[in-house]
Amino acid sequence: AAQQSDRPLIEPDVQPQPVTEALIDTENFEIGVVTGFMKIEDFESSFLAAGKLTYHLSERFFFEANVGFAEGGETSFEKLGGNVRVLSDEEREYRYYSANLGINVLPGRAFLTENYAFNTNFYLTAGAGSTDFAGDNRFTINYGAGYQMLFTDSLSAHINIRQHLFDSDILGEDKTFVNTEISAAISVFF
Repeated sequence: AAQQSDRPLIEPDVQPQPVTEALIDTENFEIGVVTGFMKIEDFESSFLAAGKLTYHLSERFFFEANVGFAEGGETSFEKLGGNVRVLSDEEREYRYYSANLGINVLPGRAFLTENYAFNTNFYLTAGAGSTDFAGDNRFTINYGAGYQMLFTDSLSAHINIRQHLFDSDILGEDKTFVNTEISAAISVFF
């Protein structure tokens, strides 16, 4: 009589592959340098240079402070009007300051090779601040989304898109200017 064995019929020879993933240590602060483009409504797109300081309240929520610099171009009226100037060179300097609340809505991992996995976050931000443009300081709200990839426990990269909205009468009538920022950032945790 044959005895029944608890051994499986097939024994797979599978070894788990070690995966290295970057984790945020105990650092709650993140400082970053940002570059990209700012589409200033009615004043063309320009190069954007910015900085950010972030405090992570938890794995899900964070506060962010931003400062950015760009320069407004010519309006279509100025291009077609010949020698007409709506703003002086100094008034074309665009500077914004903002404080935002952010939420990581889709944490995940990106596998770039079979041996390396990087933690990622898709996040949403919204906040308020001010914009200096056309010789005036304007209350500004902003909102946007971003994608973060953690390369090590202290280095990460971001891709962002944000809308900056303020009311102004720069061109003679009151309207809401919607300025679009598309940027990338490198940041370090400390």
